[in-house]
Amino acid sequence: MATQQDEGDVPFSVAHDMQQFRLLELPPEIVELIESANPPALSIKSRVPSTTPNASNASAAHAVLCTANKTFQLRQVQTSNSLFVTQPVLESHNNEIPTPTTRAIASCAVTLELHPSDENPRIYLEEALPLYDIVDGEVEAAGNGKNKASIFADVPVSDGQAERCWSELVAFEFSGSSYRPSANTLSQIWKSINAAAVAEGIKLDSQFLADDMTKVADEEGYPVALVQALLKRRLSTDNQDINGPWACLDRPRTVQFVGQMLLEARRESDDYLTAGFLDTWKDGLPEAWRGDAVLKVIDGKYELPSSTTIRAKARSGTSSKEDNTASKGSSSRKWHAKFGRARKK
Repeated sequence: MATQQDEGDVPFSVAHDMQQFRLLELPPEIVELIESANPPALSIKSRVPSTTPNASNASAAHAVLCTANKTFQLRQVQTSNSLFVTQPVLESHNNEIPTPTTRAIASCAVTLELHPSDENPRIYLEEALPLYDIVDGEVEAAGNGKNKASIFADVPVSDGQAERCWSELVAFEFSGSSYRPSANTLSQIWKSINAAAVAEGIKLDSQFLADDMTKVADEEGYPVALVQALLKRRLSTDNQDINGPWACLDRPRTVQFVGQMLLEARRESDDYLTAGFLDTWKDGLPEAWRGDAVLKVIDGKYELPSSTTIRAKARSGTSSKEDNTASKGSSSRKWHAKFGRARKK
């Protein structure tokens, strides 16, 4: 902007062809990252608009700026002031000595602001990831032909936040596509893991070789990548090296997970008798963990429709179709014939 000096006015001119600029106001934490000794890469992401009929309005496309672990929504703000982008130039008239001049090269009526976003990536991943379901020994799934990286590129949250949700959903890559397993499938896999641990005398909350469990699951027709996602990402202790050969399950986290999946797998069926649910939950755990299966462990995950029954709590902020979509949807197709027992890594 032009200012006044003691010698008089600062020469000011306006370019004949104005350029297109959009000013971005950065919050202090982004400025600190940019000015740090090793500034990280920042990315601007936007979700590809859904072509699915009746897609959730909450998933409308918008642009965000992402750090490794945080997301900031980009918002346009109108300004009533005359805001110019300028640059110094030398101007001369009638062969006179060139004079320093400030020239406006762009006018910005709109600026962009960054606001922290707390949007849950779950709805985006659930819409992007087809369900992998196993019903009566048959695999039912519709591949999307996408790997994790391509899915993350279209999820409007930071990769760190998307990665945490990916692990929470036990999502996995398999045969050129990415999936999220149904609660029914996860319950079946856990049953196999627990049975194998009992037979081999393996303590799941101590260090054990993950391959011992994945081999058993592989023999029963479950994708190795799915079993590893469950053991090493979803249920492992926080300090476990997920890339190493060993695994160690977080006992409270696993007990909660087993109970929650049992309820989720019955979401479309009649309500559970509470006493029967507790017995099934305990029977699905290692002997030493049976006493951990109490309702307070899954607080917020269940409802009591009557004094004797229990069911999974209704979800909000997630996609409308869940565990039975694959087995009921007309677009689903059985992969059992193509992949045999689905044992390919």
